Amino acid sequence: MNTRLKNIAEKVRQRADIPAEEEFGSILAILMIVSIILTLVRVIQECNKSKMVKMTRQEERHGLFGAEVKNYAVKRGWFSRMRANRLIKKRMTPEQYNEYGPKLLASLFDVGEKLTMDEVTTLAEAANV
Repeated sequence: MNTRLKNIAEKVRQRADIPAEEEFGSILAILMIVSIILTLVRVIQECNKSKMVKMTRQEERHGLFGAEVKNYAVKRGWFSRMRANRLIKKRMTPEQYNEYGPKLLASLFDVGEKLTMDEVTTLAEAANV
């Protein structure tokens, strides 16, 4: 796994207060968070497909993508929260979701607000944007 991608997931895990020794384990928690993040990235990319097709350089695409991620993270609209929440629910047991779901959702948005361009590029490359 890409260490920069793992670091982003670790930030989300820590922000959500999911202990490293939680029953589903640190490695599984990180993999789950990475999976959720990459799925969200792909959803955002699909929403902006028509805009991205017109862009020739990767930097332009990553810039648009980064702006969209930050926009969704700052606004936190009901649709964005619903989509992210649905992805979280799919990857957690009901007990895990009850304990960590809302914290993980807030953490995803909090970390999304503060992503650096380097982190945006890492996410975009990992999602094959």
